[in-house]
Amino acid sequence: MSTKRERLLDWIRNGDARDMPILFGLGGKEIAASYLNKPLDETTWEDAIKTAHETGTHNAACVGMPLPFEAVDFLDGYKIETKTEKTADGGTMTYKYFTTPEKVLTEITENSPTQGFFHREHFVKDEDDWPTLANFIRKSTDEIVKNPAIRKKVDKDIKSIIEQVKGEFPTHIHIFCPAVELMSCFYMDQTTAIYGIYERQELFKELMEHHWRMTQVWLGIAAENNVDLYSYAINGFEWLSPDLYERYMIPQAKRINDFVHSQGKLAWLHTCGKLKHIAKMNAYQRMEVDILESLSSPPTGDIDNLAETRADIGADIVTRGGINCELFYEETSDSVIKQARYVIESVDGYKHILGDTNAPYPPYPWENIQAVIDVVRDAGRLFE
Repeated sequence: MSTKRERLLDWIRNGDARDMPILFGLGGKEIAASYLNKPLDETTWEDAIKTAHETGTHNAACVGMPLPFEAVDFLDGYKIETKTEKTADGGTMTYKYFTTPEKVLTEITENSPTQGFFHREHFVKDEDDWPTLANFIRKSTDEIVKNPAIRKKVDKDIKSIIEQVKGEFPTHIHIFCPAVELMSCFYMDQTTAIYGIYERQELFKELMEHHWRMTQVWLGIAAENNVDLYSYAINGFEWLSPDLYERYMIPQAKRINDFVHSQGKLAWLHTCGKLKHIAKMNAYQRMEVDILESLSSPPTGDIDNLAETRADIGADIVTRGGINCELFYEETSDSVIKQARYVIESVDGYKHILGDTNAPYPPYPWENIQAVIDVVRDAGRLFE
């Protein structure tokens, strides 16, 4: 008897577009926390497996992501301290203090039920902080590439998640295009990033190549562990330009996807913002992506005609999402029901995994998730 993992992967490759799997987020325990009414930090992968089987939904387990911070414990003069607090609206505020040989960099992020995840403060405040960031990325990359202890730790972490999901969910590693990591609010705000990519091109190109060397370590370890999916995120046209997309995002995504396909695996691209005009550029076909999310409607996205955008993406690419995250936090299920029906109608004839448009954190009220499942089931479209 096949597993949910095997059935979902087979559907992605060979399935019938009339069937519609349901998957919220991309790899987490939040849906299980909602279903079982448990605190998220007490929810296990065993709970996630139980939830998927009992509700007819699917999941995917993230086994890690390549970040230069993995080298911090191995570098002299570097240390990160983290403090997390609850906010009044039920979200969290996280403070990070990054000690380097040059100075202490600080970051503040918030995860809000109404606004999602966002930065209140970045490590890099202005170009005076670029030398500190550059030195860290250079040193961390060299350490990650040469130090077998870091490779051993990454391999151990990946194996731990694979063991916990017991073959029931596809596994995925979340990687980054180098330009995305440097520019998309990971270290600095968008204004600083755009200034840097144009005014300090040689520095940014150097750091991108360091990041790719680091990423190749994770790619190799993921391949050794037979990871199923390689996911990554690229912002949309909410702030990126067509020029930046052509110059950096498309070729860097294609480089990742070439590796993924050489391993016989699947590439999964997340864009939760404005992708309507990117789809019209045939960017996703040129990247050779296999699965694309999140198909957000306004105001967080720009897809005001989902049927048209789905046609622009094309039948060779599977899509996921379509129901904006903010709708799940409303007091009634009316909006998610209406949007779920709209998505089902709009993607008719194309393979689509119904779900939300970003990580379901904080966990959604279960009744709104159940409402989506019921819509798909009532339409006779529920996969499994």
